[in-house]
Amino acid sequence: MQSIAMTLTVMAVSLGLLCGCGGRSQMSNQVIVQNDTFTLTGDSVIEDTVFAVAIKPDRIETNITMNRLDSLYGHVDSSRVQFTHGRPWRMRKDRPSMMPEYESEQPLVDALYNMSIERIADAIDNNGRFHVTHNISRLYCSIYLSLAALKPHQSMATLRTLVDKDSIIMQREGQWPVVSDHIGWATAAWEVYKTTGDRQWLAYCKHVIEKTLDINSKVLVDHNTGLIHGAGYTTSRPLGVRRMTWMGYNDLFACMSLGNNILTAHAYAILNDMCEELGIESSAEKDAQRLKDAVNQYLWNEDKGFYSSFLYGMAFPHQSPTTDNTSQAMCVLWDIADDERAENLIANTPVSDKGVNVTYPSNNPLEPYFANSSWATTQALWNMAAAYTGNENALRRGLGALYRAQALYQSRGIRMKDVDIDELGTSASNVAMIMHVLFGMKFKPEGIEFEPMVPVGMPGKKTFKGFSYRKSVLDFTLEGTGNDIATITIDGKPLESAFLPCDIEGHHQIAITLKEGTHSTQKVTIHRNEVYLPLTPTVVWNNDTGRIVDYVYGTPYRLSVNGELTDLKDSVFVLPETEGYTEFSVEVSGKYMNGFMSKPLLHYHLTPQIAFFPNAENDTAVINVSVARGGDYLIDIGYRPTGTLDVRNVSANNHPMGTLVMASGNQPDINGLAYSNMLKVKLLKGENVITVSQQKLPKSFTPCEPVHLRVISF
Repeated sequence: MQSIAMTLTVMAVSLGLLCGCGGRSQMSNQVIVQNDTFTLTGDSVIEDTVFAVAIKPDRIETNITMNRLDSLYGHVDSSRVQFTHGRPWRMRKDRPSMMPEYESEQPLVDALYNMSIERIADAIDNNGRFHVTHNISRLYCSIYLSLAALKPHQSMATLRTLVDKDSIIMQREGQWPVVSDHIGWATAAWEVYKTTGDRQWLAYCKHVIEKTLDINSKVLVDHNTGLIHGAGYTTSRPLGVRRMTWMGYNDLFACMSLGNNILTAHAYAILNDMCEELGIESSAEKDAQRLKDAVNQYLWNEDKGFYSSFLYGMAFPHQSPTTDNTSQAMCVLWDIADDERAENLIANTPVSDKGVNVTYPSNNPLEPYFANSSWATTQALWNMAAAYTGNENALRRGLGALYRAQALYQSRGIRMKDVDIDELGTSASNVAMIMHVLFGMKFKPEGIEFEPMVPVGMPGKKTFKGFSYRKSVLDFTLEGTGNDIATITIDGKPLESAFLPCDIEGHHQIAITLKEGTHSTQKVTIHRNEVYLPLTPTVVWNNDTGRIVDYVYGTPYRLSVNGELTDLKDSVFVLPETEGYTEFSVEVSGKYMNGFMSKPLLHYHLTPQIAFFPNAENDTAVINVSVARGGDYLIDIGYRPTGTLDVRNVSANNHPMGTLVMASGNQPDINGLAYSNMLKVKLLKGENVITVSQQKLPKSFTPCEPVHLRVISF
């Protein structure tokens, strides 16, 4: 990287050529963040020979071109790069109405805010709803971040369209229960209520969330861990799928993702709060706590100091070697992680100069913002979590990463062809930094709580005017840096606490002055070079031996035996003798992180017992099974994949045991049979009655043909 002085000189000359003499006479050169990759000041972001600068809060200039992109990131395929905006951003004369105005001594931040509110206004259709993209999870996140406060009625109208005629939240492209992140609707809906106080909306949302959680609890709960089944999304595909090509839909359902479990735990907590608001008794708080405890027991990785993104496997679930940072930030913000764990998580999770990865390590070396593998919504949540834990160092780096990507790329609409860029989410994320980080606004049913945090690199007076809240219009001013409120007044009179009640009416001025307060650890874990997961090995199993087909000499491979790992010395290896049911798999031990395990080999100590399905045409099959001893057994269904997706609820002796999924994508064996996910059940010595009931699915799905139930000694 060039020296800052030299780069600023280059930039100043370039600006003179771009803008003539009409620019600012003096730039705000207070450094917000400086690292090995870029420098962000109050006016500009500079990365090598590329820069973006706010001449005024109503325009951004940049020298970014295709040639400069190529010099920064290597040989970029120009045919895949799109500049969707012909010139750098300029504020329109018709500024969006009913949107708050923000002004500070950091013109670049002001300009990015102004650009964001324009893009938010542009994302509303003629019916007064936000354009719904394929990635519904990011839409829910955007509403939670700031759209609920900025555009509550449009948020409300949009959320209503995502509920079906049975008052159940719609599933992603009909993939439920394999993908089950739709419950994120609850987080967005609750944020809308907190900003509006609309009691009709509250009653409607309580009904929708309750019905959705009820059906999810019947299908998704793992009765052994207490976690929720189903793959999680953070970008456009389930986490890890690109590294585990052996996984079919049945295997994805068997996963228990951090994201789904966090969203579900939060939905239960929200349902409990909604019931309190309505004066209704509820047991949802106990469900939220149960799920919170399960997340901390099974998904926290004590050695690494952060959460694993999911459990996967069959009878012996493995922690994924990746972490999902969107969900990790939610763990902090929603008190899933206790104070010490939250601080450690922010401090120990590896981040790069360009931001926190959506998943770490990355799945793909080329992300939409070229070398930047972070999404704005993920970065915004991470910044809020950093502020929540008092880690100013992490916050400064995070704000720098978010502003860098917006200034260099969003101002020109730069994207990779056929790769979705979430401009609404990016804009909502930027506004969230003003509201939730700098001004520290925390919406609650009873009012607004203030916990501001302003990094030392962003001094000076900040104003946020014209903010509509319920029956009031509020103008905020903020001065100073730090995270401790020295004074807070309303219309010039001191407030007893940093809290504004929800029944406030009329137009008011709230002034906050900060002083340097207490901080947690300022540790940040930086990975200088992009880290990618090792490839998942392909293994051919042959009786008591295995052979790694894509073996690379010098690479450390390890054999997993029911989760216990031993080193392998060669591509061909002998399996150890074991007693009882055993799962064998192979994984690569990487320099920074281990890879995903290969497709497991299942070893049965005793020949599985087969019980054929009756030829009944009804939706429920009753199967009698006799076992020589009582205890835990594994069951699955052998089926002909003649349909698209089939879901069966299983009970043993009238006790619910879980769900078996049959999908068409799983590879049949030589007999033409595929096998569902496995389920651990408790059977009594002697006769047992196993009931298998078909779960109602959308009409787009057709059932598979179950042939037999397989009972495996465990």
